Amino acid sequence: MTEITTYVSPSGQQITRGEGPATRILVGTLNGVATLRRAAPGAPWALTGRSLDDCHVGSLVYEPGSGKLFAGAHEDGGLWVSDDGEGASWRPLTNGLDRPHIYSLAARQRGDHVTLFAGTSPAGLYRSDDLGESWTENSSIFDASDTAKWTFPPPPHIPHVKQTVFHPTDPETIYVLVEQGAFLKSTNDGRTWTELASYSAPGDEVYRDVHRLVIKPDEPNVFYLVTGVGIYRSADGGETYDHLMRRGDRIGYPDFAFLDPDDDRTLYMGGARTSPGTWRKSRMAGACVMRSTDEGKSWTELNNGLPDPIAASIEAMSQHLWDGGMMLVAGTATGEVFVTEDSGASWDLVPDLVRPVAKDHHYLAFLPEQEQKEALARLHA
Repeated sequence: MTEITTYVSPSGQQITRGEGPATRILVGTLNGVATLRRAAPGAPWALTGRSLDDCHVGSLVYEPGSGKLFAGAHEDGGLWVSDDGEGASWRPLTNGLDRPHIYSLAARQRGDHVTLFAGTSPAGLYRSDDLGESWTENSSIFDASDTAKWTFPPPPHIPHVKQTVFHPTDPETIYVLVEQGAFLKSTNDGRTWTELASYSAPGDEVYRDVHRLVIKPDEPNVFYLVTGVGIYRSADGGETYDHLMRRGDRIGYPDFAFLDPDDDRTLYMGGARTSPGTWRKSRMAGACVMRSTDEGKSWTELNNGLPDPIAASIEAMSQHLWDGGMMLVAGTATGEVFVTEDSGASWDLVPDLVRPVAKDHHYLAFLPEQEQKEALARLHA
């Protein structure tokens, strides 16, 4: 039987499609790429391999035309490619990438041509038109307004490009999310940018803390903007927004959202009850996954088979689609992976992953106190 693969990483590919349910999951972790397999749909999952062990992998993208798998690493770990797409071997890609902390990756296909985009920390946007062999910086993002205000809460307050999103029908239109500081839009393939900032209000607890963008494929002026102060919906391409969930609600710090493939009024969202600033004190994120069937107006928690609540934060989610079915996969900062194939009605725990799935340093909040101190000392040495 041909393996069907999906990918789970904090800031990489989030949607895959196949002829049926996935039988392999590649997971970006603190210690490289973990491979999970099952013999057939419905069979138990097992950890079958690891690679790139010395890198904290924050983003995975598979490019089907070339069969290449790309991995971006935190902590100046750089960008890597597995030419066989399996992760059995890797080589670094460095030509033109002068910011080696790769925070996010995305791939866009226009006809037969593929363009890769890499978002970095400090915030930068790079593109490659030769499958990663060379890169050029798109410095025009710094022509946007208020770049001096870009920041990130933990010291040393360095912002990053968290996501790059492509318009579903206009190949010239690109969105870039800078955490924290900017929700940017280009309508000319990145030559110039404007900021869609009307969601941001002076009373927000944090400054323009954008996390994810989800666009309705058949109505691209309708989209959901996931932020550190809740989720917003815009019906007019970002001119105005409805604030659907806020700090203090069940998911006060959302990080992922997906549309149902059969009903675009239905939305799935994963995130934490509280923000990262509280996790280190309490060792509790209170994470969960929720579903709305009315475009985000009301929500139901999907916790059958999940810890209630999930102590660690949900740091990565992906959606795998096939005709007549959908799989959601969630990875946590303490190394748990949960899978649902029935729209969240029930969840299965994938055993034996153990290694944290985490963007940047979020996993530190859930370490025992002494381990946390030692890890922080190493990071600041």
